[in-house]
Amino acid sequence: MSVLLVALLPVPPKLTGESSRSNETQRQINADSLRAVFDLVLAPLHYVSYEGMVMDCAHGKTLLCFPILSAWIADHAEHMSLHGIGIKSCPKCKVPCNELGGHPGEVYEVRGYAIYEEKARQLESAEARSTREYFRQMGMKIG
Repeated sequence: MSVLLVALLPVPPKLTGESSRSNETQRQINADSLRAVFDLVLAPLHYVSYEGMVMDCAHGKTLLCFPILSAWIADHAEHMSLHGIGIKSCPKCKVPCNELGGHPGEVYEVRGYAIYEEKARQLESAEARSTREYFRQMGMKIG
């Protein structure tokens, strides 16, 4: 693994005051500063992602490529919220909550989010009760 430092993120000076207005102003300044740095650092990728760039491929040919940078860093709680899963469930596999961390060598079935999406559509049909039960057994939160 290699790492390349692209930018140092600025830390705006703290505003004095304990009011909620100064806290909100501080958060806005921090967000604006971070956004400005990201805009500056990632600006060259914006053009290339739309117009493309000729790049050498591993098989020796040159191809028109459209590189897109994306990432999502989330802790367990954010994954649970993002995927609509109960806090005692795994976002990757169907391990029962009472077996979490219990059997490190055990392999569990991978969660099928495409299947979940189809089942969620059934919530609006006559099978709503059985569909809700299906999601409850999977450890998922369905509204």
